[in-house]
Amino acid sequence: MVLQQPVHNPKISLKMEDGTPTTCSPPQDCEIRRGKLMPPAAAGSEKRIKKIKAASEKPPGEDHLVITVYGAIILSSKDEGAIQVKRMLRLSDKDEQDVTDFHKLHPHAEAKGFGRLFRSPTLFEDVAKSLLLRFCPWKTSLDLAKALCDIQLKKVRMSKRNKENIGDFPSPRELASFREKELKDKGFGYRARDLIKLAKQVVDEKINLDGVDEGFYSNLKINGAGPFTINTIMMCIGHYHHIPIDTETLRHMKEFHGFNMGKRKNGSISVETKAKIQESYKIYHPFESLAFWFELVNTYETKLGKTLGELLPSEYHHATGSKKY
Repeated sequence: MVLQQPVHNPKISLKMEDGTPTTCSPPQDCEIRRGKLMPPAAAGSEKRIKKIKAASEKPPGEDHLVITVYGAIILSSKDEGAIQVKRMLRLSDKDEQDVTDFHKLHPHAEAKGFGRLFRSPTLFEDVAKSLLLRFCPWKTSLDLAKALCDIQLKKVRMSKRNKENIGDFPSPRELASFREKELKDKGFGYRARDLIKLAKQVVDEKINLDGVDEGFYSNLKINGAGPFTINTIMMCIGHYHHIPIDTETLRHMKEFHGFNMGKRKNGSISVETKAKIQESYKIYHPFESLAFWFELVNTYETKLGKTLGELLPSEYHHATGSKKY
């Protein structure tokens, strides 16, 4: 998800619902996009803390973005909630440098304030959602992600831990406890086994999602994850060299660039086609994926007649080039 309506180089601060400033100090020279955030702070964590709901706003006449955090009394730079908010908005020093370097290569993206792709509170959630993107329409992916939260909410209510009305995205340990049948009953199909296996491997430390770098790309072994899924995960981590290529990518290249991709053999995308697409964005190396997404987002917004940041949650499934939602 890309947060829209750029706020150029705002100062950034976090504050509590009662207006109390936090001790979290993200980079001051940032460019992020306005939008409403409603993330579960505990998503993907073993230690449950109060849920965090956050809303961002730009005070009138000020070059300053305020992120208000709801449901937390104290939020320091070491707190999980602050870490998750900074991760979702890509506020690290590396992210800031990436945006600066990308804008030097892509003036049009800089002019439109494009440079950061919104991501989940945790890498585990990004990986799990990447598995949900495979071989299905965008709306189906959204429905499956919501189903995981609904199942988790049901389990929380059964445990009588609280009376929440919104379910967290399950943590690795929580998802590992899910039964394959209950996921298949919700339409997950073969993805049910892959998701549960991923969760168990993370819990058993057979897969380590901490501190992954680009060298991790060639060694990442996740059941059901092909090149598209791996490249999507790498993009979430912050490595943008490899473009995730699927049917939506092919559609964009044909409609936007006039590429003739030829016929696909056995449903797979040829190595030659992938190389041709990658070559088209080489002038933006190592930010090929960001350049691709800049084009893709613009085509979505032109089609919709509004920015993605203006979409209601019920309209998210319209953010696709497919004629069928």
